[in-house]
Amino acid sequence: MSSDLKPAIKTLLRAYGVGWSVTTAPALVSVLVKALLDKKSKSSAIQKAISTIIPQLLKKSITNNGFPLLIAASFGGQKFLRHAFNKKKEVLSQKAAIFWSALISVWSIRRLYPNIKTLDLTFFVLVRAFDVFAHRIYASPQVRQKVPEWTLEYGNIAIFMLASTEIIFSWFYEPERLPRSYAGWITNMSGIDDRLVKALRAIRQGEWVYGKDTGLGHLLGDYCVKLGLPRSYGDPLSGRIDCSVIHEGNPYGCEVNALNRFYKGFIKIFPVYLSVHLAPPLFFRTSRLLQNPTSSIIHILLASVRSSTFLGTYIAIIWYSICLVRTRIGHQVLGVNQTRLDDTLGPLVGAMLCGLSLLVESKHRRGEMTLYVVPRALFSFTERILSPHQKGRWWEHRVAETAENLAFAASVMVVMSAVYKDKYMVRPSIRGLMSWILKDEIKSDQHKDQIDFSGDSTPVEDDEDGDEGKALEITKK
Repeated sequence: MSSDLKPAIKTLLRAYGVGWSVTTAPALVSVLVKALLDKKSKSSAIQKAISTIIPQLLKKSITNNGFPLLIAASFGGQKFLRHAFNKKKEVLSQKAAIFWSALISVWSIRRLYPNIKTLDLTFFVLVRAFDVFAHRIYASPQVRQKVPEWTLEYGNIAIFMLASTEIIFSWFYEPERLPRSYAGWITNMSGIDDRLVKALRAIRQGEWVYGKDTGLGHLLGDYCVKLGLPRSYGDPLSGRIDCSVIHEGNPYGCEVNALNRFYKGFIKIFPVYLSVHLAPPLFFRTSRLLQNPTSSIIHILLASVRSSTFLGTYIAIIWYSICLVRTRIGHQVLGVNQTRLDDTLGPLVGAMLCGLSLLVESKHRRGEMTLYVVPRALFSFTERILSPHQKGRWWEHRVAETAENLAFAASVMVVMSAVYKDKYMVRPSIRGLMSWILKDEIKSDQHKDQIDFSGDSTPVEDDEDGDEGKALEITKK
């Protein structure tokens, strides 16, 4: 085997491992947690999980899972493609090789795994590619002289607010426009009873009409009885849905309801954020953690509290805005039609304002949070724009697939090229992971060019702020 291909094989293995872990690890953890939490027959549940469920899951994760192959081929295929061209004494640039290997990979995986869903991944790399372009534009001395620095800082918040508006409004009324797992996660974090959301959707669809019996009175009537409220509070014949129903029977007003929503969201998400902030130092910066454990643990706890406060505030703003719009301002002050308040205005204002909670997060995490939600918003927005025009014509699927394939390949090319040549244009979270996956290829290429390489050996950067400082120094030179 050619020595040039050894780094590429290592890249393939690392990329496949990352893709497999992303798709399989959550399912494995879920199976184990369910088995451990089974109060009726814990031992038999654990035995069943180990002997039956997990082996089947592992088998499917290899035989019926095209995602790891797509990641591996997209990351590692370009070296093999260039090697094939070199054998024919033809030259293929690195960018062209990355583009064509990614394009061939996604096209092939679609044929091998017809049921694979790649739109999430496409939007993810597309947004990261645009982020690379944004970094390059802002790194320009001319742009930095003309554009105030605060626009970049608060631009993240503006984009986050737009994305949140699309996501939350879709979740309220048309959750099918969102990725199913993401919509389910929002439902779980909201803590709202499914019957209340169904009532809001029925109002928007004209199936629930105030002052008329449309056969849906039982939907919230039973819910009100469960909460200890009069059945009439949820009966459309009696008028508007009472605010205490939105408050889950809490009699202490909208402010207390908002605080209660904040508390529940904070408690529910804190273990998740604790693991997110704990994992990097625990697995990849162990020496630093051992050298100064007290300050490291305090930093991890404070970061976890801050992130949990962000999400708790996000949830609280949604529900408090809904209360203000549909009751205190819209109904009591302005006298706006209640149907209009419930089928659009209340949830819309809540969806628009909840993004302000990003101000709670640290500056370097605001950008990452924005890049996390934008692909989901694009998913929903694409469905919103294209769905009315889809007529089932024979060419629609082909055009959509071709457009997605090209967008995926071009985005992978932009991000990977930046990691190879200008890694400070890529944000630390992705830069660290991709530098780890590609580290042998980067070493090999830079060794050929006689350039000293000082890349990391783990998928997490040690000093994000230091990296940003280096990036600014590079742009100033």
